Amino acid sequence: HERPAAPGTSRVFLSYRREDSAYVTDRISERLMERFGRDAVFKDVDSIPLGQDFRKHLREAVGRCDVLLAVIGRDWFAVDPATGKRRIDDPPDFLRIEVESALERDIPVIPVLVQGAPVPEEQQLPESLRPLAYRNAQPVRPDPDFKNDLNRLMQGIEAQLKRS
Repeated sequence: HERPAAPGTSRVFLSYRREDSAYVTDRISERLMERFGRDAVFKDVDSIPLGQDFRKHLREAVGRCDVLLAVIGRDWFAVDPATGKRRIDDPPDFLRIEVESALERDIPVIPVLVQGAPVPEEQQLPESLRPLAYRNAQPVRPDPDFKNDLNRLMQGIEAQLKRS
């Protein structure tokens, strides 16, 4: 297994939309924590202290990670019912902040495709997220393929961690 994360440092950052992929992201994070250690995985629900400015905390957490997993499901481009616009097009969108921060800092970003979702095409993304369209992705399918897909993903993460 890999070295433990330094205090305050998560080696793997999970970026996802709860309403899009919470269940599968929970399964993925459990497996990652088993493999790399609980402190080595940042998942919003478990990792943002109460009372913190989430925007600042997310940018800092992404800046300290070694790899970001962008979990992309069928509703990743969800529309905000209040505005009628895609959430990803809104600069303060959590997910956008996370992925943008990783891309700006040249942190490896691995699109993790769930629910049969494809890698987003460049023209579907806001300008700041367009490099995501060219990142090598890993599909994570339901059982019986889940275990093999996760093993392949974890091998890819380990390769990234060895480079950092």
